[in-house]
Amino acid sequence: MFETNWTSNELRIRMSASLENNDQADALVSEFLVQTDAPVDRFAVRILLREALLNAVTHGCGKDPEQEVRLCVRLEPDAIVLDVQDSGPGFLWQDRNTTFDVLGDGGRGLALMRIYSSNMTFNEAGNHVVLRRRYDSAAVCPCTADGEQT
Repeated sequence: MFETNWTSNELRIRMSASLENNDQADALVSEFLVQTDAPVDRFAVRILLREALLNAVTHGCGKDPEQEVRLCVRLEPDAIVLDVQDSGPGFLWQDRNTTFDVLGDGGRGLALMRIYSSNMTFNEAGNHVVLRRRYDSAAVCPCTADGEQT
């Protein structure tokens, strides 16, 4: 399953949890950014997108194509917003160390999302992340106790 809805300032994707769909979503978001002439750092947006989708598909849904991932990319007056939600049980994001483990098998996704976003917010369950990147910003912001960066 891969369903899309595209307006002048928003792209919504509903997809089954597969890595192939992640690639298709990445290509479609890239096209959306070009078509809308969004004033964004496309590299940063693609890093955010790929890491959030990889986490949702791999960790959230266990690469189970019967499970679902929803993505909304929205252009706001001052920022681009990536909203990713999976149908998995979530995780304890509060307990995750978001520093890089260069030699490890994983653990870089949250750190990269923190670096490339202006604001990162999780829901309580940990299966829904909202990433904002201001058009003029590349600042790194630490998360507060409620999961929102300051």
